[in-house]
Amino acid sequence: MQQRLIMAMLLILLGGCAQPQIERPQPSGAYLVIEGEQAWAVVIADGRRIEEAGRVLDIMRLPGHHSRVAASYVVETPNCGRLQWLTERNGTAEGETTLLPIHFNDQLDAPGCVLAQALGRNWVALDYSG
Repeated sequence: MQQRLIMAMLLILLGGCAQPQIERPQPSGAYLVIEGEQAWAVVIADGRRIEEAGRVLDIMRLPGHHSRVAASYVVETPNCGRLQWLTERNGTAEGETTLLPIHFNDQLDAPGCVLAQALGRNWVALDYSG
């Protein structure tokens, strides 16, 4: 009798372990990483990481609170050409960074440019240049 009771409890415990796995959310985000004269645009979507390395052409930080734009980053990449990111200062989008293609940049349509699909995303600028 005692063996049957132990067996029944074991089956109940093991039955709880046989639950189907819950779908885990995949990480997602878009990041502009600046370190000195080097830059990386990193897009994480559907658990995949896509990275485009480049070099910083211009960084402009606007002091004070008179402008809605806090910083501008112009980066040149081998596959996507020149791109600009603007970081906002005020309002509900404080700290929001937006990728803007510079006018007449036809490299965004090139097959090697992985950032064209991320134009509408909100970016996070991580500036380690000091």
